[in-house]
Amino acid sequence: MSETALLPSRNEFVEFIRQQYHDDVAKLRIVDDLESNYQANQALHWYTRGSFLYVILNKALRQQDYVLLFTLRFFIHDLFYSLLERKQFKQTVITLYRGQALDVAELNNLIKNQGNFISMNSFLSTSRDRSVAHFYAEMAVNSDNIRYHPVLFEIEVNTTRTDTKPFADLKYDSQYSDENEVLFMAGSIFRVVNVKKGSQDDPFWSIKLILCGEEDNQLKEVFKYLKDELDDETDMGSVGKVLYDMGKNEQSEIAFDIDRQHMRIRTNGEFGYPLEGYTPGMYFPEILKESQELAEKLIGKNDDRRLLAMCYNTMGSIYRDYQQYDNALENFSKGLDVLLNFYNQDHLEIAGFHEFISQIYERQEKIQLAIKSSKECLRIRQHLLPEAHPMIAITFRNIGELYNAVDDFDNALAMYDKALKIQLLSSASNHPSIAETYNCIAWVYEQINEFRLALENYTAAFEILRVSYPSNDPLLLQIQEDIDNMKRALSVSSDNHHY
Repeated sequence: MSETALLPSRNEFVEFIRQQYHDDVAKLRIVDDLESNYQANQALHWYTRGSFLYVILNKALRQQDYVLLFTLRFFIHDLFYSLLERKQFKQTVITLYRGQALDVAELNNLIKNQGNFISMNSFLSTSRDRSVAHFYAEMAVNSDNIRYHPVLFEIEVNTTRTDTKPFADLKYDSQYSDENEVLFMAGSIFRVVNVKKGSQDDPFWSIKLILCGEEDNQLKEVFKYLKDELDDETDMGSVGKVLYDMGKNEQSEIAFDIDRQHMRIRTNGEFGYPLEGYTPGMYFPEILKESQELAEKLIGKNDDRRLLAMCYNTMGSIYRDYQQYDNALENFSKGLDVLLNFYNQDHLEIAGFHEFISQIYERQEKIQLAIKSSKECLRIRQHLLPEAHPMIAITFRNIGELYNAVDDFDNALAMYDKALKIQLLSSASNHPSIAETYNCIAWVYEQINEFRLALENYTAAFEILRVSYPSNDPLLLQIQEDIDNMKRALSVSSDNHHY
């Protein structure tokens, strides 16, 4: 990503900090310094200089504050390449240490994940010196708070690996060179070798990790694809789209609002909008009118075909959410035709249009047409995406839902089974989307009176959701009711069998 592409990010971040800390003279002075003097090759110096920059960055990473992270992309980018350039070690294998306090839930999670991979959601600072790490663990623990335990990580690192996130010795960049600090990029992957409880003499928990890379993980093709998806054209609208797809509705609305204020694609004021994410009534009348006007100007301009397709998609999405399905179908179909002529080959944007058209047919209860469009979407995604990509699993499940709608339970189960196999490979075992698929499978088995199989799948869904959902969540309560119903059905079936 070029310096020019990253400059808006730095400007956005500076403006954000000035607004957030308008009455903090010390922080504003640092921001002024950053605006005037920041250089990409000094990113590690800025990270370790004792300023608030690393605090804000790691807090945003831990809390998954994607809007703030988007403004920080210049800093994350520069840190990545700085670590990559400084990754020079004389030893093939080194042992590093990190001391900190972990609460009971975090510790239990590591205990349960012994032998499995974990990904660090922030930059990880370690030391070659065990005593330094031990000191930090002692400092982090409050003796009055029994929820937190002192932990000493021992991390084995093969410095010759090329498939890991970058890491580097900060001896010449850190403000605390005597700590022998080695910094790991956020998202670094480790395998939990073992977790050992401390003794009465030494209450520290000991956790052994080994640095791993994408080659250790079955998802290496997915990782590669996700990297390839990011380019210089990423804007706040695309961030909002990702957040919307992730269910982060509050953050997505913030991103879309920022994007709406800044996204001027043409100097004469013409602009397009993200395809998803706006809630009905948010800006719909205004967006619809502006999209219609822009589409009229773009018709016949060959160099603006993608923007024209975006306009049709925006209008189709608005009409869909207004339940004006004929108008929605007309605009989605126009957008699809534009892209088919523009790309003249398979493309993921074309797959997206087929998916939107399928949704409209489903709402119009034209299920066979919906299945046809969804299968074309699936064909393109299977052609272009890694076979374990989560989007393919979602498409399989969507097709299963359509077969369900016409009581074609055999085909529905076949689609759900394919979706589940991909999800178990590509997602964490307790991901809610897996529970959703188990729930779909259970419902089909219930319809065909396979109550034992229905019970197994309802139970699998329940066990996943109970970990992250509150006990009074409507979905959790519904699945518990389904489980009870299946148990009663099995009991009745057993009684009848005895007679």
